[in-house]
Formats: sequence, C-alpha cells, structure tokens
Amino acid sequence: MNESLFSLAEHTNRSIFLTGKAGTGKTTFLNDFVRKTRKKHIVVAPTGIAAINAGGVTIHSMFGLPLRTFLPTTDRVDSNMANNIADLMHHFKYRKDKLKLLREIEIIIIDEVSMLRADVLDMMDFSLRHVRRNQQKFGGVQMLFIGDLYQLPPVVRDEYVLKQYYQSPFFFDSYALKELPLITLELTTVYRQKDEKFLEILNEIRDGEIRDIDFDTLNERYQPDFEPSDEPYVYLTSHNKMADEINRKKLAVLPGKARLYDAEIIGNFNENQYPNDEVLELKVGAQIMFIRNDASGEKRYFNGKLAEIVDVDEKEISVIIDGEDEIYKLKKETWEQKRYSLGEDKSIQEEVLGSFKQYPIRLAWAVTIHKSQGLTFDRLIIDAGKSFASGQVYVALSRCRTLEGIVLKSKITPEVIFSDKRVSKFQDETHANNRIEEILNTEKYDYSIRKIINRLDCKWMSTALMQWHNTASNAKILDKEKVKFLYQGIKPEAEKFNAIYEKFEKIIQQKTRKFINGDEEWSEIESKARGAVNFFFTHVNAKIFSPLKDFYAESKGVKGLKQYNEDFRVFLDDLEDYLNDLKDLYLLETKLFDTENDVKVTTKISKVPSHVLTFQLFEEGRTIPEIARDRGLVTETIYGHLAKFAEQGLLDLTRVFDKEKIKTFEKEFKKNIPHETLSDWKKVLPNDFEFNEIRILMNHYNHKKSK
Repeated sequence: MNESLFSLAEHTNRSIFLTGKAGTGKTTFLNDFVRKTRKKHIVVAPTGIAAINAGGVTIHSMFGLPLRTFLPTTDRVDSNMANNIADLMHHFKYRKDKLKLLREIEIIIIDEVSMLRADVLDMMDFSLRHVRRNQQKFGGVQMLFIGDLYQLPPVVRDEYVLKQYYQSPFFFDSYALKELPLITLELTTVYRQKDEKFLEILNEIRDGEIRDIDFDTLNERYQPDFEPSDEPYVYLTSHNKMADEINRKKLAVLPGKARLYDAEIIGNFNENQYPNDEVLELKVGAQIMFIRNDASGEKRYFNGKLAEIVDVDEKEISVIIDGEDEIYKLKKETWEQKRYSLGEDKSIQEEVLGSFKQYPIRLAWAVTIHKSQGLTFDRLIIDAGKSFASGQVYVALSRCRTLEGIVLKSKITPEVIFSDKRVSKFQDETHANNRIEEILNTEKYDYSIRKIINRLDCKWMSTALMQWHNTASNAKILDKEKVKFLYQGIKPEAEKFNAIYEKFEKIIQQKTRKFINGDEEWSEIESKARGAVNFFFTHVNAKIFSPLKDFYAESKGVKGLKQYNEDFRVFLDDLEDYLNDLKDLYLLETKLFDTENDVKVTTKISKVPSHVLTFQLFEEGRTIPEIARDRGLVTETIYGHLAKFAEQGLLDLTRVFDKEKIKTFEKEFKKNIPHETLSDWKKVLPNDFEFNEIRILMNHYNHKKSK
C-alpha cells in the first residue's frame, strides 16, 4: 500500500488523512515521503515535542498564530477568551521571506494530528488563503494529516467557548475541511504486536466496543502486589508528577554517588521543547530507556528500548541493553530546532536555529502515557485507574509488544473505556483504502497536466509589460525613445506567446481526454509537453527577459529612479521565477526540460563601475551638472570619471569645453615643453582652467600623442 499511497500524495493534489493503529508505520511513511518527494513541503505539528520528533516546526511558530481560542466569526467576542476573524488578520503581517516561502509550498504535512484542535486548523486556512491570495481552502495547498484519532486527543482549556462554533475539538470538525474532499487512508499491518488475540483486544478497546472486549483475558494480567525482580519493567502513569516521583525514589535507593550530565545547547532552542532533561541525574544500576532509534545504522536500540547503567564517569556512560550481555557505551544525540526558509533557487530549506545535544535516554522505572506515545516496550506495569483520560487505556496497552508483557495494577473495567462515535463516523465516511488506485488513475494525469499548464501560463506578462511601459514612460530621467523602441519590440512577442499558450492548453487537454478514453498514446502528450516547455523557456528568455534585463542594467543605481527600479526588479524577478520553474517541470516521473537548452537565468546584474554609469549618461546627451544631480555626486567626481575615458580617446571634448579653450590647451601641448604635474600645467594656462578640466585635456592629448 505504501507505494500507492506515496503516488497518491505525490501525483495528485488530493488532501489525505493517513491513520492507523499504534505500530503500523505512520512515522516511517512520513520519513520516506519527505525523503522522496519532489514537492515543496514543510512538516509541522501541534506541540513542540511532536515537531522536534517529526523533524519539523510547530504550527503556531510557522504561521505566527495566537495562543487563544479562535472563533470563525466576524461578531465581536471577548478578547480575553478568544479571537475572531478580525483579531486574527493582523497576525498575518509576515516578513517578505516568510511570505515567499508560504507562497511556494505545495504540500503541508501535519504530524500527530490527533492533538490538533479544529480552530487551529482554521487559523492555518485563513493564513494560507490570505498570504497566497487564493480563496481555495488552504490557499490551494495540498494537506497530508498523519496521526491516530484513537490516541491522545486535543487539549482544550475553554471547551465551552469552542463549543459555540465547533461540533468537536478534533481537526476534522474544522470549517476548512467541510469543503475539502479529504480522504482517510488507514495503514493496517501492525508491526509492533504479532499475537492475534492481543491485537483483537486492542482493536476492540480502540473502537470502544465494550460488549466485544474480552475483559476476562485482559484482566488475567491483574497482579496488584506485583514488584519487578529480575526483568526490567516500566510503570506507565497518567501524570508527570507520578512518573517523576517513582523515578526519584528508585534512583535514591540505589547505592553510590549520582553523576550529572548537562545537555549542550547551542543557538536558539525553546526550553518548553527540550526533547530530554537539560540535566540527567544517573547512577550505576539505574533503569533507563532510549528515547530515539539508533542513528548509527547498527540498530542496537530503538525508541523505548530498556537498558541498565553499569558504569558512569565524567566522560562516559556504559549500559547493558535489555536482552544483551555486551556492554554498550552511550553516544550523545543531537536534536535540532528548525525554521523553514526559501533558497535562492526557490527550494524550501531547513534552517537550523539551535541544537540540543544530550544522551538519548531517560530514567525509565516510570513514564507518562503522553511521553510513551510512539514508544515500544517489552514489559509494562499499568494502573488504568480513574485518572486515565479518553484514549489513554488504548495508548497504554498498545505500547507493549505482547499481552504477557503487561502487568495490571488495577483491573480494566468498562468505565475506563471511552468511545467517541464522532471519530468513527468521520473515518467511516471518508475511508478510501479500496479507492486508492481509482482516485490515482482518475486524478494523477489531470493533476500533472494542470501543473504544466499553470507553470507555462504567460498571459500575465503582457499586463506586467504594459505596467512597466507606463512607469518607464513617466520616469523623467529615462530615454523615452529607447523605452518606446524596447516596448514596441517586446509587446508583439508577448502577445504571440499568449496565443501559442492558449493553443497549447486546448491541444494538451484534448490529448489528455483522448488518452483517458484510450485513443491517444501518453508518449504523444509527453512529447507535446516537452516541446512546449523548451519553446517557452528559450523564447521568453531571448525575446522578453534578456532585453529587459539589459535595459535594467542601464538604470540600476541611477539617482531619481529608485521606485522605478524597485518595481522593474519585481517584474524581472517574476520572469526569472517563471523560467527557472520551467527547468524543474516533470510530467509524472519524466523531466521535460532539455539540458542542451540550459542557460543560467538570473536577475543578478554585475555591479557597473561608477565611472561607466557616468559615461553612459554622458553618451545619452546629459550635461555634467545634470549627471551630477541625477547621481547625487559633486561635479568634480563627474569630471574625474570622464577623465578615465579621455585617457582612452573616447570623450568628445566639444561637449565639455568650448572651442577656444580646447585650442588654447592644444597650442600649449604642441610646444612639447614637459609639464609633469597638474600644477605645472595650471601655471602656464589661463586662470579659467580648473584642475579637473586640465586632467581631461591632458589625458586626451597624451592618448592622441601615443597613437
């Protein structure tokens, strides 16, 4: 199923809820998808720890969301209790780089979605529609939700406030999802448990089918006075205080001195998102568990694997892993706090803000249900008393590989089994395991073709070109004839590309329909798409982008054109993005751009030397005072710039000096009396000759003499 699931997420725009019982491989799929996808993506999660574990960021930090409850209304609400739509909008004033990033995303992956509140998802929807200027749900972004709704539910502090607008706090009751054709796909192979009887009991508890649960078999594990002796057990508790107390007491009774191991924290790492204790207090004989899978490739341990500490010193911790005899020396692991950013090539990059380096272990005589989510144990002690909340009995029992590995301190009774019919109703209505291939075959071709049609769409260029022409025509400093000539040359090309694009759109859609009906070969569509991509890249680059870029190089940095240049640069950036996007286009698995057409497309323009800019303006007919004013420079500097070109014989002296002044200097120069410095020349020339003028004339005639 995983390959079909990957294809569905990769080759359609269908939003998906991926679920499955504990131990079915949801996290494995997430990691594989992120590694393989070509789509621009981000990974987010409702809580800090979930985000760190998923290799992503929190939803609130990504979208700058307020912490208060959101109510999807324009009616006034008590701002101490909640935000309404108006309150929300000012949170979306993102920096330019965040705006660009959010506009580039193709798919957002939300992990541990069981803990995601409906109102938070609606805030995401408002953010994306606002930023992307697209009123489709989530601004047209594909959504991949991952999690198990039968596990830990969302935390709702002001449930009565939320109930005013939401049927439940679960993500599926958000307003955003009411109009989205979301499908539920369920991973069904359980890798954690193999015992069919135990799996049957777990499934019945998960579904809340109290009449079907075999309480007798389950409660055979009831041993109220049980105390572990030889084999290590983990005590699952409902609250942090209970787990911490058990661990402290167990550590205190061990002989020997405790050692402290500090985490190495670099950069920015939120304290409430620390994946482990900042200071680990350990002794020989302590029972610990690993909180990460072995990243070395040796696979010596996994998340939840128990071990016993056999030696501690300042630099090393030695343990014996449960089920082994060999001593293993622990290595520190690094967790990273990340932020997403957009690279120069418009790829989405992970920027590391800070890191947390610590041994990947914690004391494990006891652990909370919440922290056990995602872990696998061989032996557990569970007290499923009244303190257990909805979903916690299932989470607790499903952490263990076998029923025989569980010891119950209190009996499991019907009173602690919770069934939320809203969850089962939602999943039943959207379940689509048996429709994956059908949906894929129906939507993948249309999605891939639509993506190409959207990327090739060049109709916006004519409007942008006209706007540039209007702005350039009104800019006082620019050469109006040159602007007019350039516009009249490019405008017909843009109109021609529009006509070619519209023709291509009709033809490719016709061919796709024929293919779906079995009357056209896919290779024909591929050939047509490849031809179009390479045609538009080559011709838009040559006929529109390059001429405009060359013209921009002349005005860049000229004083008085700041706003014009900023607007022009936006147009050029859009053209650059258009061309570079064509280079990355795929039709399903086939890349369409031919490498022999590849040229570097960039709006980066080499910095033109200041004296060259001066000479360009001089050649356009500007006077020296005009150039000085436009460039914000003193006239002496402009004379100095022109002197460099006089040295090469390129300066028309008659535009700088009157004829009498030139004759006076030439007459003195022809005497062949050596004057080595400007001061020497100043002494022999009339008083109206300035040093800057002498330098230009001297350079010009020295060049002429050398010829």
